[in-house]
Amino acid sequence: MLIRPTAQELEEFGEPDFVIYNAGAFPANKYTNYMTSQTSIDLSLKHKEMVILGTMYAGEMKKGVFTLMHYLMPMQGKLSLHSGCNVGAAGDVTLFFGLSGTGKTTLSADPKRPLIGDDEHVWSDNGVFNIEGGCYAKCIGLKPETEPEIWNAIRFGTVLENVDYDPVTREVDYTSQRLTENTRASYPIEYMANARIPCVGGHPKNVILLACDAFGVLPPVSRLTPEQAMYHFISGYTAKVAGTEVGVTEPQATFSACFGSAFLMLHPYK
Repeated sequence: MLIRPTAQELEEFGEPDFVIYNAGAFPANKYTNYMTSQTSIDLSLKHKEMVILGTMYAGEMKKGVFTLMHYLMPMQGKLSLHSGCNVGAAGDVTLFFGLSGTGKTTLSADPKRPLIGDDEHVWSDNGVFNIEGGCYAKCIGLKPETEPEIWNAIRFGTVLENVDYDPVTREVDYTSQRLTENTRASYPIEYMANARIPCVGGHPKNVILLACDAFGVLPPVSRLTPEQAMYHFISGYTAKVAGTEVGVTEPQATFSACFGSAFLMLHPYK
């Protein structure tokens, strides 16, 4: 999920910059003031620590670090992005923005365009770079015919989360929603056949905002002026789709600033 250190970096590793304590299913105290559930993710910039309680989703770790980056990067004049990213043969970089489940991972995994990353990036004066070391793909209904790159990336070393399987044959069933529709596969980015290593690119030429508009407010495809793109990016009109959040069983219209308001620690204008 995160960029793994080399053997030499491990050898010279000193004090960590940030520490994650993940207690898995151990619940938060729901009688604490302002708590509404047994799940909590608490991040302290002062102590440089994060504590995860009451959830076993591995994604809470990656999104916790992403939230931290949404604070650190703008402070350095860099733009943190909730987006997928790939690059063409001519060096033309494309960003895909959208909430979870809107197609960032699927669209960025284009066999003809090397993959820079599927979810978390930073845009600096030098171009874009991935802040993850792997992918965290939804795999409900995964088929080799429709998503061959992701299908082929799942091999020994991949962690499958909430995915059902036959305990006798050990055959995985990607169609099953017995546990949840939010099934995931976490694998190193080098498992993608077309991954661009290191995961960096130039300045984006194309910026695609995946609105997932389930209510016909927007045209199916719109080419925006720079001003329209800025407005839509800040307002972030989109829809939450079923299977990513508890309680969301059908599309719900929402506004998610910068297509990632859940991770923003600073005002969207910042």
